[in-house]
Amino acid sequence: MLRQIEFWEDRDRNAGADLETSIIMADEAGEHAAMLSPHVHQPYFGSLKVRAGGREQTLYIGKHGFQDVKGPHHVVSWDSEVGSLFYTQALEWTPRRGGKGVIRRRRQLDVAKKQLMRVTDLYDDERGGDTGGREEVLLRRLNEGSTAGMRDVVETLQPEQNEAMRYPAGTPVIIQGAAGSGKTTIGFHRLAWMTNRERGVHQARAEACMVLMPNRVLAAYAGRILPELDLHAVNVTTPETWATGLLGLEKLEVTDRTLSLLLTDRDNTRRALAWRRAKLLGDARMLDVVRTHLWHRWNAGLKGHGLNEGLEVPGRAPLTFTLTEVDLAGLLRDVFAQDPLDGYRAGLRRAIEAEAMDRLNVPEEHAPGVRRQLSTPLTTLLGRIFAGTTPVTEARRLLGDPDALKASGLLTDREVQLLMTDPLSGIPTPRRAHADATELPVMLAVQAFTGGIGRAVGRTLEPFDHVVLDEAQDYSPLLYALLGRATRDGHITALGDLNQGMHGYKGPNNWEAVQAILPGAQVLTLSRTYRSTRQITQLGARIASTYNRAADVHGVDRDGAEVQRYSGAPELELLARAVKDAQAAGHENIAIVTRRGIDADRLSEALRDHDTDAQPITTQEHRYRGGVVILPVNLAKGLEFSAAIVASANAETYDESTEYERRLLYVSASRALHWLALVSAGELHPLIA
Repeated sequence: MLRQIEFWEDRDRNAGADLETSIIMADEAGEHAAMLSPHVHQPYFGSLKVRAGGREQTLYIGKHGFQDVKGPHHVVSWDSEVGSLFYTQALEWTPRRGGKGVIRRRRQLDVAKKQLMRVTDLYDDERGGDTGGREEVLLRRLNEGSTAGMRDVVETLQPEQNEAMRYPAGTPVIIQGAAGSGKTTIGFHRLAWMTNRERGVHQARAEACMVLMPNRVLAAYAGRILPELDLHAVNVTTPETWATGLLGLEKLEVTDRTLSLLLTDRDNTRRALAWRRAKLLGDARMLDVVRTHLWHRWNAGLKGHGLNEGLEVPGRAPLTFTLTEVDLAGLLRDVFAQDPLDGYRAGLRRAIEAEAMDRLNVPEEHAPGVRRQLSTPLTTLLGRIFAGTTPVTEARRLLGDPDALKASGLLTDREVQLLMTDPLSGIPTPRRAHADATELPVMLAVQAFTGGIGRAVGRTLEPFDHVVLDEAQDYSPLLYALLGRATRDGHITALGDLNQGMHGYKGPNNWEAVQAILPGAQVLTLSRTYRSTRQITQLGARIASTYNRAADVHGVDRDGAEVQRYSGAPELELLARAVKDAQAAGHENIAIVTRRGIDADRLSEALRDHDTDAQPITTQEHRYRGGVVILPVNLAKGLEFSAAIVASANAETYDESTEYERRLLYVSASRALHWLALVSAGELHPLIA
């Protein structure tokens, strides 16, 4: 590998027939060298002894494939079909050239800084088969402390994770996994697998893919692993940032007032009303409610309009192209029936142009000239028909008009009445232009029908090659429908846990609701959680069992410290003691998890008087860089820490009678890898006492 890198970096060896060719060849060789260089210190992590075609050989498995053109030292990429043999339990496979291949030995190789540190056999037919080494390697990795980035699991993919990651391309996949099951990391590795050219027609281009994370903190945290998977150009963002960018409203402030109410208001009647209204705004039926509204709106815009243009076609007398109001209405009806993905405005323009070519019998070679002549009058006409239908104003016009909401016949009178209420009136709104997260999908629906939806390429829109959704249980059915329009068929990977639905007021009630929106979608369940010790996993399972909506939580049998409980003293004193105990146990990345953001700010400042410096993360602008931090549960979700401390872990803070509150407690108590503390000045919560 070093010899090959040196060859690529030697510009004198990459000489072409002329100077320009030599420069191009040298630049390409430099790119190859730069891509391979990071893997020199750990060129491979496993090996397979295989027998195929009467010949026995050893294949090395690495994060980057390498073909030794002058020797036998080849490395097979982990995401290739041959590389997949390292992770499965299968012992036979069919090579491309036919015949039968047999696995003789699977071996884990721990390499660091060009040194072989440890060899662990996972399977060896000469030693009786399975050695139990896979579990040994896994436990060794899990006992390592957390870092400020996401774990790279290429070396320790478990069979069920590998199966989910390599599920046949072209099929929408929903990966249901408990906290710590590795679903987010598996989603990223599936995306890397999708970019491999072995996927054929389903191969995804990194620059044409998108990963949606629930907030900017997690997007920055997760994005650090992508370059290690050779995914340098993938757009990692949040649904809100993507939506406002598509709408051309990057400066629009997006709030989530429903979440603010749920986290701060103790009036369960008002909370229930806000929950139901938000749920209805994200209902999949709203797509057709919006479509019906736009049908009536644009038909009204046609009134009194027509087209009468003189056109010139070479070799023919002057022509006149005329469309009446009735003609335009018929063409608009055809466009609605076709449902073009690039928007109905572009669809109507094409329909009018096609009608002109057909009526006037314009030869194909003269069609571009006729389109140029029609361009200005068509732009003027379409501007009048679609006048005022900007996504923000049109969505709000619809949501404020009960008659428009009723027009589709899809919503009941009671549902329309619910949309007319405002349970969030007591939650302050920003002074500058803003939109609420619950109404943003309705605005996106207007955009989808008006100007199209997808990946912006210059001034045009193309479908995304592949989209990965993290925390998929918090995406509304309406947003799923819109993402389905924005992406190639079968190329959505959704990663979620119904037990962790912090934004259940937006998300689906079950995965069947998503399957109804994404035809052919398959639900794959990761039944094991790898994050935490047995003691922490059992505590989380006890909380989740009170509302479980998904598979039961099963942890890896990794023993650790008992869950620490602190009570009977002032909370600040207990929190400071817990932090010092965690540090004394050897942990560096420590999180104090609070119920609300305001609690994190307050405690962070007060803890300094107790000789404890905990950096607050209370907005999406903050970044987690390791050390001791204090953050609210809604920002802690998706992160993991060597040690975690749940502040105010009592029934006054987490109402035992409310499922949503128990979900929050579960998320708080499932952030730790090795060490968990529960803190309350008074009695601890009954579920964790």
